[in-house]
Amino acid sequence: STPAMLAPTSTFATTAPCARAATRAAPRRASVAARASVTPNASSNVPVTSATVVDRRAFVRNAALVAFTAAVTTPREAKAFLGFGENKEEKYTAETTAIIAQVKATLEMAPGAEGREESINQTRQMTNAWVAKYRRDNKTTGKPSYGQVYSALNAVSGHFNNFGTKYPFPAKRKDRVFAEFESAELLLSRGR
Repeated sequence: STPAMLAPTSTFATTAPCARAATRAAPRRASVAARASVTPNASSNVPVTSATVVDRRAFVRNAALVAFTAAVTTPREAKAFLGFGENKEEKYTAETTAIIAQVKATLEMAPGAEGREESINQTRQMTNAWVAKYRRDNKTTGKPSYGQVYSALNAVSGHFNNFGTKYPFPAKRKDRVFAEFESAELLLSRGR
């Protein structure tokens, strides 16, 4: 950037010595303006105006204001009309109780029973949906009932993934899964 670019004259070829001295004594913003403005060539007659001046403090201030506004106005959890909506705790309890009942009914079926494969597939779908929904929710993952149900579902789905739908569920594993479900149901009744 040369002092000629900052001169408000229509010809940018030369400037007077006093204008050069004034340019050197100008504040730092003038050099920012020279770098930020479109560099005119000798054939253009576009003068450098105050509109091309970029004030760093104003830019940082505006950027901070935008960042603060974005942080303050982040979307919150949507609820029904005026904040009255479905309670997450009640929904968690209902869905967890439903999946426990589904898994128990599936494990009670004898190998080769009619509808067992469909029940196992439904159990897999419900397990995947339940885990996907509650795994990332810190309020539910800290609950003891969540740990009990997750452990039992992991054992059941691991068995079906490894051995398929035709192989019977082992009795010892079944007893352990049912004990975990009983413990989870007790914890759910206490709101834990």
